[in-house]
Amino acid sequence: MPVISKETINDIQRQANIVDIVGQYVTLEKRGKNYFGLCPFHNDVNNPSFCVNEEKKIFTCFSCHKSGNVFTFIEERENVSFIEAVKIVSDKIGYELKLDIKQNTQYEAHYEALDLASRFYQNNLHSSDGKEAREYLKNRGINEDIIDEFAIGFAPKGTDTITKMLLNKDFDENVLLESGITNRGNSLYDTFRNRITFPIHNDKGRIVGFSARIYQKIDEAKYINTRETPIFKKGEILFNYHRAQGEARKNKYLLIVEGQLDAIRIYSVGIKNVVATMGTALTSDHINLLKKLNVKIVLCMDNDQAGEKASLANGEIIESAGIPLSILRISGAKDPDEYLLNNSVEAFKDAIDNAITFFDFKMNYLKKDKNLDKVDDVSRYINQVIAELNKNKDDVLINLTINRLSEEYGIDKNVLLNKIIKVDTGIIEPKKGEIKRRISKIDKYCEIILYYMLNDIKYIKLYEQELSYLPIDLYNEIANDILAFYIKYNYISIADFITYEIEGERYDDVLKVIDHMIDQELSDEEYIVLMGKMKSLIDEKKIEELKMKLKTVSDINEKLKITNEIARIKKKDVLE
Repeated sequence: MPVISKETINDIQRQANIVDIVGQYVTLEKRGKNYFGLCPFHNDVNNPSFCVNEEKKIFTCFSCHKSGNVFTFIEERENVSFIEAVKIVSDKIGYELKLDIKQNTQYEAHYEALDLASRFYQNNLHSSDGKEAREYLKNRGINEDIIDEFAIGFAPKGTDTITKMLLNKDFDENVLLESGITNRGNSLYDTFRNRITFPIHNDKGRIVGFSARIYQKIDEAKYINTRETPIFKKGEILFNYHRAQGEARKNKYLLIVEGQLDAIRIYSVGIKNVVATMGTALTSDHINLLKKLNVKIVLCMDNDQAGEKASLANGEIIESAGIPLSILRISGAKDPDEYLLNNSVEAFKDAIDNAITFFDFKMNYLKKDKNLDKVDDVSRYINQVIAELNKNKDDVLINLTINRLSEEYGIDKNVLLNKIIKVDTGIIEPKKGEIKRRISKIDKYCEIILYYMLNDIKYIKLYEQELSYLPIDLYNEIANDILAFYIKYNYISIADFITYEIEGERYDDVLKVIDHMIDQELSDEEYIVLMGKMKSLIDEKKIEELKMKLKTVSDINEKLKITNEIARIKKKDVLE
């Protein structure tokens, strides 16, 4: 990855107006000195809790507590690396960014090998060896534009063709084995042979593996994928995510299908906000990718029993993460690829628009294998629906469903309502401005002192003169980092300090302090009073420690020394 100096990053940040840049993603309204809008990092539909401070060049959300500067906003919102976020911001403000020489990552050779393998496969598809595979793709309606867009290729029939080629390019055999291009038996051999290849990219757009499909009627698995490697883990990858994320944000939804060819087919007809799972159930890593998009999910699994079960299982995972969800069940075809070969694009778009809610899908699923003319099956169905309602917090949905059940099956509404369990979470939402956690007095004082220090160098100097130490290790380490920043750059800026800390162990803790204190008004008098209170607390802590030590000491002279020290601290506090 390119290297950008901290000075350059800070210069870009000084020239960037965070309100203008965040405003390209979030509708902001000025309230007092801050700007507010709906948070793009959680489902913030009705209550704008996302705050941007133009002067300090920072943002925070009072609900999900995501905080940072303009670079970390872009990093999260665009799902890119920090360096890529700096580049995006520089482009937005017209800053001419000159990148330094490249610095190799641990797996740079693996990425390069995979990229070269992909280009080899692409070229091979267009050779005489790939003629039959090209015909297969043509018959499947995959044209040259889509072949080029998705870098579809063909793995040759030879045992070790690609392996030999890469070894001749001076790639280490361990790199070929670790990247999944090559396997080892009695000798090295190609993982993919006589198959159509589809490169698989990570969310940053780098090739991390391949999926390879048969094109002849042979008794082999239809698809084989790169095995798990240091850079390819199926539970972290959604096929086509790197292309789909921007389109998803633009269209306010992401379509998830099962197979790569389904995703390619849908993409080819202009619906580009589509991804495919890699043959696994959705994982927490997948959910993190989906959450970053902040859009509705439309889940479209294959039109068979397994696809129906996958819709239910994946739907539960998505819904439990608080992501809006609809279910699309196609009819008259086994999967979206087949559906689009036999139906119009408009018909498929209409089907997406009319996708049902996940709750309605579950209601339909619960009716399966039940004869609703039988009393026992009706009772079983209604009790299962009630069990689903008891997981739901939407009072409107609960009442509408109860009314529907009452009308459809002639059951007294009150009988059904009595089966609804109201769960008391015991959580009392804090009033606006209140801190949402229990915090000791000394923690609170430390956070306020740090926040003052982050806002003006005069508070840093006062801290050095009056305290120079905080009694909680974490906060003391942050204070030392602030001092180090000031000594190095001779100024202080919250936004720049966030960048300074971004690779450090205390980065998240710094963001928490900023989040908790963002509305703290600054006052010289209050700061001086606070320093006095902190000194008293430090002295109290010292006295307690000395008293504990006194209990363990037997030497009379040592006891006298400790007693005198306690008396000196108490006398000092009285005089002050």
